[in-house]
Amino acid sequence: MDHVHIIASIDHINAPLLWDDSKLQLFNWIWLDCTNYLPYLDETSTDSSLHVKQTGEIAISSMTHVLRSLTPNAKGIFKLLATIQLESGAEFQGISFQEFYVKCREKFLVNSDTTLRTQLTEFKDHMLIKGRNREGQEFLHVPVDNTVLQTFLENTDI
Repeated sequence: MDHVHIIASIDHINAPLLWDDSKLQLFNWIWLDCTNYLPYLDETSTDSSLHVKQTGEIAISSMTHVLRSLTPNAKGIFKLLATIQLESGAEFQGISFQEFYVKCREKFLVNSDTTLRTQLTEFKDHMLIKGRNREGQEFLHVPVDNTVLQTFLENTDI
């Protein structure tokens, strides 16, 4: 394949370990260190994760996409957390796992703390919620602006 050319970049501390010597020779890579120590603003400006500041439209689209694939109980768990966050206002710092578990049980969304933890892991993997440890407890919240969250709940059937 004489006429195939590839331009690639990689940003990982273990990049040289991806290929052994024989594969490196086959690829015939040219190694250039172009470290500039600048923040990753350009690289993350189009990231659609909920951790990156974004427009409400992208956040709503991301939440809708993930929630479509969930069970009714899972949707209910997310809606309950979002509602608690909105009702608490701007000063909301999160709800403790234990308190949230009690509220989920009252609404028959979960039958054990293990079930809730499993669902929360799914939400965390998709960056729909975040948990922070404070005072030896985990406090949960949805990491989007309350106006975006309100718009999402009003316009989404969950």
